[in-house]
Amino acid sequence: SRRADQHPPNVISRPNAMGRRPMAAQALLCSLVAAWLPIADAGVLRLRHRTGVGAHKAAHASAVHGGGKVGASLALSRQGHAQHARSRKGLLAHRKRKGVYMVTEELDLLKAFASESHHTIEQRFKLERDRLNAAWALTAPGTSDQAAVEHALTQSAEDYSEAQAAATEMLEYYYTAKGMLGGQSPAPSCSFLACGEHAKCSIGEKGARCECEPCYEGDGFRCRAVPCTPQTLGSAFRIRGGMPLGYPVVPRETTGETAELKLVVFGKDQLAVFVREISNGDRGTLILGRVVDTEVTWGQRHLIDPVLKTFGPVLAASPGGRLTVGFRDKEIDGVGYLMGGHTNTTGDPLQAVLSPAQAIAKSQVERMVLVQLQSSRVVCLYSEITPPDQEGRRHYFGGALLAEVLSGGPIRIMGNYRFAEGMPISRLAAVALTPSSFVVAFRAQHLPDAPAGQPSLELSAQWIGMSGAELVIDPHPVALEPEHAGFLDRDVALVAKDTFAYTYTGGIKDKVTKMAILSVDPTTHRMSILGGPDLVTSGEPQYIQSVSLPGSPYTPSTFTVLQKPQEYSKAEVCRISAAGRIADCREVPWADQELKAVSAARLVDGRIALAFIDMNGEVLYQLMNAQEHGAMLDFGQQ
Repeated sequence: SRRADQHPPNVISRPNAMGRRPMAAQALLCSLVAAWLPIADAGVLRLRHRTGVGAHKAAHASAVHGGGKVGASLALSRQGHAQHARSRKGLLAHRKRKGVYMVTEELDLLKAFASESHHTIEQRFKLERDRLNAAWALTAPGTSDQAAVEHALTQSAEDYSEAQAAATEMLEYYYTAKGMLGGQSPAPSCSFLACGEHAKCSIGEKGARCECEPCYEGDGFRCRAVPCTPQTLGSAFRIRGGMPLGYPVVPRETTGETAELKLVVFGKDQLAVFVREISNGDRGTLILGRVVDTEVTWGQRHLIDPVLKTFGPVLAASPGGRLTVGFRDKEIDGVGYLMGGHTNTTGDPLQAVLSPAQAIAKSQVERMVLVQLQSSRVVCLYSEITPPDQEGRRHYFGGALLAEVLSGGPIRIMGNYRFAEGMPISRLAAVALTPSSFVVAFRAQHLPDAPAGQPSLELSAQWIGMSGAELVIDPHPVALEPEHAGFLDRDVALVAKDTFAYTYTGGIKDKVTKMAILSVDPTTHRMSILGGPDLVTSGEPQYIQSVSLPGSPYTPSTFTVLQKPQEYSKAEVCRISAAGRIADCREVPWADQELKAVSAARLVDGRIALAFIDMNGEVLYQLMNAQEHGAMLDFGQQ
């Protein structure tokens, strides 16, 4: 507090008469909680912890200790003392009544107190502000008296804001508790409600209410998951992206005819989709999105390169938003390129900044695979065939390029390795096991002049890990079904710690899809087959897309999208036993049409995001929650 000689003329420090007022709010809150606890369990009481403190803070902020602080001018006068006495008298009389409606009546008292406090605080602030403005006009410019008045005006405004915020918190307590008790009266706005998990506030004609999200039911404060018909079935949304200035195509809101795509999930709720548009000269477009409730907000489209075509688009993203883009410039015998980038950190977060394309491999005919590792490092897996040497021989190998996306987006090549040599390598797929290791699945074919009777290596899998700034490749790949050949499409997905599923088409002759469960020894990195290969479904799919579902509190399971010719796209969900064996599988319909391509990934909250291309070349997306994609359900109840 300032000394008496520091006060400017007519600015008098009055004793704080508001110091006793907070006790009424505290008494009401204590009485309310005492009546509330016997009838509510811990799960119901979802009110914000800061609310109770807020009431105390309101009183404290309104009762700034005297000695010159301007908050003292908000002190209650005789009218305030009389109001305080009435509140206490009403509260004591109320406590004598015992009945079913005690809690609601306590809440009504709290609301009356908070509303009256709000009005009184506003009146006192206006009076104090007028008084200080009049005092400021009487002070000489540049003097300590004027500085003191200016400080008092600032402090008065801060005290007013704190007191108003605390009064609002008391009203929030009232409307939230009232709603939890089944009250039908809506709140004036969403700022007065604290909705529960899986709920959101919606504003209607009469006011604001808490409502449970789709596939949850309850009162908006307690929402529990319930089985529901997939709302995503036949209700896909277009992936929309605004046209940035100078985009070299006819402006349109959605992507044109699209042939290929790749979707990745990063951070808590961010998506990135890389598409090759036939209608735009096979050039590529990158679109970033953010999941908001049950939909996705998309940013503007970003042209990958104004000249290069983008066949076999692949994409990876670190949790911090550093991006890696890969493609080849021709469908056959193309050059493989990598680009680094990052999400915009200074402007629109749904915009990307990309570095120039960097050539990394020649003679590319297969789609590359990107595996995101820790520390913004990424591995690019590719297959390559060298031109004929002087003797007319070609060399075949599978390459693994370790790169790092630096701050600002440029790519730094850290090393180039070969995980397989001497045979044509194709049909690459990979899945990360840990932040520093992954498994690559591939098809290795014996050359025509190879000795007869050798085991088939067409269903190979190999462990690769990062040690410091180097890659370590285990020299003992595993091969499934070594007695058969003719296997084509495949994918791998993480099921549990050190355990992954290997799903593949059953061969040219066998029109089936099979799955095997493999484990990786965390010390030796040797792989062993736990279960399978087992039949998943009959028929030969046009493509396979598996989604990793690790860390689920439910039974470990796999989610694999299969597209059979001239059928609606469906998914096979298989339950994996504790021993790693495929217990049973069931079909989950999710789309109402045949699709050209699908790319899917799991969100942090357990939902699955799917981007896909319909038969007209249009790019769509869907979000499926755990109830819809079926991975959380008890198979015995299906």
